[in-house]
Amino acid sequence: MARIKIGIVGTGYTVGIAKTHINAYKEIDDAEIKAVYDIVPERAEKYIKEHNIHTAAVCNSLNELLGKIDALSICTPNNKHIEIAKAALDNGKHFICEKPLSNSYEDGKRFLEYMKNHPNKVVAMIGFHLRDIPKIRYIKHIINEGKIGRIYSIVQQTGGSRIADPVNVKREWRMDMEQSGAGAIPDFGSHLLDLANFLLSDDNGKICKVQCMKNTFIKERQAENGAGNLPVTNEDTAVFNAVTDKGTLCAFYVNRIGIPFESLQITGEGGMIYSSGRDPENLSIQLKDKNGGYSSPPETPVLPQEFTGREGHLGLISEFINAIKSGEPVSRGIDHGFYIQYLLEKINEAALTKNTVSV
Repeated sequence: MARIKIGIVGTGYTVGIAKTHINAYKEIDDAEIKAVYDIVPERAEKYIKEHNIHTAAVCNSLNELLGKIDALSICTPNNKHIEIAKAALDNGKHFICEKPLSNSYEDGKRFLEYMKNHPNKVVAMIGFHLRDIPKIRYIKHIINEGKIGRIYSIVQQTGGSRIADPVNVKREWRMDMEQSGAGAIPDFGSHLLDLANFLLSDDNGKICKVQCMKNTFIKERQAENGAGNLPVTNEDTAVFNAVTDKGTLCAFYVNRIGIPFESLQITGEGGMIYSSGRDPENLSIQLKDKNGGYSSPPETPVLPQEFTGREGHLGLISEFINAIKSGEPVSRGIDHGFYIQYLLEKINEAALTKNTVSV
């Protein structure tokens, strides 16, 4: 099979996820980036030079890009995801869409039905890449081996500090409900929900109830064009809880205006697992007899080589290209993306109503 011709849509203005897609495609012999489209052509030109993708043409429209490629990565603001995904599907092009699938549950539902009833059948994925982190893959292996047994709780936190400055960081699309939907919850929480589902759902159930509290602490910022201040219309910080239908408790903290480190903690009848972003290489595991107490200190295992090599977006992109070539199903398809969208909708409902919401 000839090399798959790839297009990149959206390069980003402040922080662009496209670069991680590009870096992954570069490592795959069966793929070649042939086209880049951004609503500002100068950004696309700059991106091609900065990332040394001289095989790629700058396109002046989405249609032009679709005419040059077999598959594409959608790396645009959230409110453009469905529009571009529809165009890709209508033209028979495979695609990866960055998370979340859309701004709302209803938009996601309509697109899922549109895709199911469409005569063109393409490989379509959502960009949940954190499950390919070596530590996460190893944790999944330990859980699958049954060493932890029944999982009592999972606690996760993630976020960033890039937009912590209330004066010098301007109001970008991520801070606008119309363009982004909710804020920190879909931006970071979608990844945490995917991980919880990835780690728990096989033996410890699916989320069945959620609670949430959220707040916007930096309530306005300077407009990007410098013309006065505009309101920030979505949350910058949130805490939300969930329980699975088998009783596992889940706690999530997302913050985009300052968080010291990412972390994951799992506690079960057979022990505890702790992973901290402060030390991305190391993992703390403390096992015990399922019918007894802790008798030995935590250990920091060396990760087996088999769990490495899919870092960044490489695991995601590899699965995408392999599915195009082989016809095998993907684990992060549109139906899964819609499921995460549904959970996000219920979490936002819980925040607005201040109630526990059934899923």
